[in-house]
Amino acid sequence: MVSGPASARQPNFITPSGPPGCIECAENGLTFLSVKPSQIRFMSTEPISFGLIGAGGIGRAHIAALHALHSAGGVRFTAVADPFFTDAAARQELEALGVRWYGDYKEMLRQEKGLEAVTIATPIPLHFSMASACIEHGLFVLLEKPPAPLIGQLDKLIGLDREVRVAINFQNVHLPALQRIRRSIVDGKLGKLTEIRIVAGWPRGDSYYARAKWAGRLTLDGEPVFDGPATNALAHQIHNAMYLAALAEPGGGPFAEPIEIQGELYRARRIESYDVASLRGWFGSGVTFTATLAHAVRENLPFKVEARGTAGWARLSGDGRVFESSIPEEKIEPETPFPDLVLEVYKQFLDSIRGGQTALLTRLRDARGYVLATNGMWLSSGGIHDIDSQWLRPHQTDGGAVIEVLGLSDRLNEGFAAGKLLSELDTPWARSTQPVSASNLGNISFAEHSK
Repeated sequence: MVSGPASARQPNFITPSGPPGCIECAENGLTFLSVKPSQIRFMSTEPISFGLIGAGGIGRAHIAALHALHSAGGVRFTAVADPFFTDAAARQELEALGVRWYGDYKEMLRQEKGLEAVTIATPIPLHFSMASACIEHGLFVLLEKPPAPLIGQLDKLIGLDREVRVAINFQNVHLPALQRIRRSIVDGKLGKLTEIRIVAGWPRGDSYYARAKWAGRLTLDGEPVFDGPATNALAHQIHNAMYLAALAEPGGGPFAEPIEIQGELYRARRIESYDVASLRGWFGSGVTFTATLAHAVRENLPFKVEARGTAGWARLSGDGRVFESSIPEEKIEPETPFPDLVLEVYKQFLDSIRGGQTALLTRLRDARGYVLATNGMWLSSGGIHDIDSQWLRPHQTDGGAVIEVLGLSDRLNEGFAAGKLLSELDTPWARSTQPVSASNLGNISFAEHSK
């Protein structure tokens, strides 16, 4: 093994404070970990030529990771494409490393003849077209989540990616607490897996929805967006359900796919898309999952993921920092920092490019379960239902007004405790729905529902 230099100056655009491992960046008002290149190790000394498409928002986390990997000798960070990046200091520092800048990603693909891999960290409606172009150029691709809003788009990308060179940045599968839940299931400590429950309430104010023209939209310029808690900020947790459910699938892959989905979508803020989601999925193994995710809450409710079996349960809470279990011999871990999850994904992605075997890397096909679940949620819900104003209250925060649904926080906790959807809790504004088959999701369109 070889290591990078013993020390390397960190870029001034990495903020070395804030919750460890949080990578939702500007979308969640969070900061990133500072990465020490001297702690990074590689199996090969040959760096991989890397480009980045999209440097703002979550792109800053990728800049930080690529800068550290470049300094450690794992990659050769060669180019960035972003027509709107305005951080002159960050750009100057990267240019000092030899990074070239482009206003058009297509120009970058044409000009950078030695490019081997690229990260796509752009708005959701651009993922499909940009990933398609990069696949056609024969590049390895690390694509930000969600990979595509619609299952039809995802399946087209899977068809294009014949050499399986595309990975998705669903980095929450690297959470140590999630891996402990997995071990509890594999070791049989929970008995037979029966159910997965998920809950989260991350309040989002005016600034969140004003940060980009695609925020809170179903479509933009004719392209699907489907922005919302289950399909953007908290998408990782739906994907985590697919990861855990796969352990009960006989002969299945690393991620399961639901066969039926029931969903409820609600709108508190007057946006085009939704800000409250409640859904349930059924797998062929008999395992079910329920999830209720919301932005229309006053107080933050960190995400929880719980696996339940015939002999007990295991749970991650505190936005992934805490592991809990009903099994007496399982040690309850106190709140501890966890690794930079973006960097963990990059290390596995680089290993896969070099021909290594990666256990946690999400490929395009691995994301089918997630996209099927969210598309089924939409179809089952019959669109998005407005919550009557009598149940809404604005709450002023540093990020502007949060539109709070009165009593929703209590409903989130009740639903998680009982494994129930919002409509099953006598929620006065909720609407009951019917499950839909995952086989009937190929022709979904948001066009007729967009403004």
